[in-house]
Parts: sequence; structure tokens; C-alpha cells
Amino acid sequence: MEGDVRWHHSQTLAAGQVAEFKVWAELVRQSGGRLHVFLPLRDVGIDAVLHRLTDGVYLPVQVKGRMSLTDSGQVHITVTASSLVDDDATIVATLVDGPSLGPLVLVLSEADFKRLAVHNEVGGREYLTAAFQMHPGGESRWAPFLVPRERLADRFGAATASLALEEQLGVDRGAEGFIGEAEVIRRLAETEGLALFRPFPDLETVEVLVRRSSTGRFAGLQVKTSGFDSSHSEERVYLRRSSFRPAASTFICVLGWDRDAGRFAETCLLIPSLDIAGLTRVENEWMVLELEPGSPSHRRLDQYRVSLASLGASVG
Repeated sequence: MEGDVRWHHSQTLAAGQVAEFKVWAELVRQSGGRLHVFLPLRDVGIDAVLHRLTDGVYLPVQVKGRMSLTDSGQVHITVTASSLVDDDATIVATLVDGPSLGPLVLVLSEADFKRLAVHNEVGGREYLTAAFQMHPGGESRWAPFLVPRERLADRFGAATASLALEEQLGVDRGAEGFIGEAEVIRRLAETEGLALFRPFPDLETVEVLVRRSSTGRFAGLQVKTSGFDSSHSEERVYLRRSSFRPAASTFICVLGWDRDAGRFAETCLLIPSLDIAGLTRVENEWMVLELEPGSPSHRRLDQYRVSLASLGASVG
């Protein structure tokens, strides 16, 4: 989502979805996959449950987002009292600043939010409001609950382990894959007019289903993350032959994950599934796509390269 987009009333729900997916993506990225996000099949007041894999604890979370600051430079978060359903749940309140969350994020329990918020009644309904600045320190009652965006996962007890620990444990490709999938969902959620779906159970080629509202057209994605670092550049992407079902509406999206920098490459591959057979070699149960993430050397794949920022516009 570009910074100059203006959100009007009819876009409120879409704006809320953007804020949520940006928070989920940050938590997954910062935790290195140690926080697993569960989204509700039915919305009963909790936006997601985080599963902290290090100790198995489940953490209910609500996200409240705003797309702009007030004239005084504050983030105003207003919610109905009836929407706060669990005092132990964590509220993450944030500014969505263009492609990123704001530099500071408010993180506190629902109980603390109720205690500190301004209470008002309008039309017989009770509303709770928090107002905080986008700078640390100060004497605001919200100050103790403001956390720098890059330390958001710390508040959930799942900061990324040190590089030395990662090297000791080896590369967790499952976590890298999860981070990539969350990033694709976040990028798609930024694009107005796209509805997103997940399969239950996850047993087929399509892992993320996209529907463009204006045309009704569907596009299915299987997401692959190819990690690279200073010691390893050549990578392989594996596709299971027994479950792979190519179709004109299905694409393979390959992201490059820079392990040293902890960020994604600026471009990704968006390959029609019908082309995969001609690009891969067969190795027993697998179709193997060989590539060098972050490098343009594999020219046969260049035609499929798109910028990660434009992924939503390229799909559907």
C-alpha cells in the first residue's frame, strides 16, 4: 500500500486487514518462525492466536490500526467496549505508515487498555480511546507500553535467536518457508480489491488463494522461500510431484531470503505452474528448480521476475 492512498469509510475493514497482516508478518520475521499465527475461522473478537513454539504457549491477540496521524501528531485508537472480550488478550495498536508499521507500537493487555483508556458513551454505546505519540519516553500513561517496531516480537517472548545460535542449530528451512508465506500474504493484503483464502487442510498445490473483487478472477499460489547467505548462494526449490497439479490459474511464487541481512530480496519469481515442467528436473519424488537467489545469472527465469512490492498487482 502506498503512502498517499486515502482510506475512506467503506475501506475500514480492508484497512484493518492490512494492519493485521503487517503485524503478523513482523512477528513471524522477527521471531524467525518461533511465533506461529493462527487466524480465526469465525471472528468472535480475537484477531489471531500466536503459538510460541519455544514453550507451546498460546497467546490471543487483537490488532488495532490507524492509517494516519491526527493534526497533533498522535495515533488515536478508538474501540467499542463490547469488542474487548478477554482481559488477558494482548492488544497491538499501531500506525500503518506506507509499507511499514509505525516506528513505535503500543502493546498491552486488554485489561490495561480498559484501565487507561478514555471512556465515552455515544448513542448508548461505550467507546474506549487511546492517544499516543510516535516518539519514545515522556510522561504519557501509554509510554511504558510503547515498543520499537523492530522489537515487537520481544513483547511476546520470541525474539530472533542470535546468529551464533542459528549456526549451531543449522538452518531451519521450515521456519524460512513460514516467513516467506507470511510475507506473501502481507504483500497481497496491502493490495486493495484482493480477498485472501487459505486451504483447510493444506493438502494441495495452492497454499494461498487470491480473488480479485473487480473481476471475480481467482489465482492460486504455492509459496517457496529460497534462503541464501555469504557462504551459500546456489539453492534448490523442491516441488512434490504427487501433489502438484498445474493449472492456468496456479502460480509458484519464489522469494529470496537474505539470511545475513534478515530481509527479503527486492524481486521474486512468479512462475505459471504450467511452465514448471520445462524448468525443473525430476529427482525421485521431487521436481527440482535450481536458482541463485539475489542474482540475475539464471537468465531462463528472468521472464518470471517481478518486484516484491508489485506482487499484489501481478497476481489476479
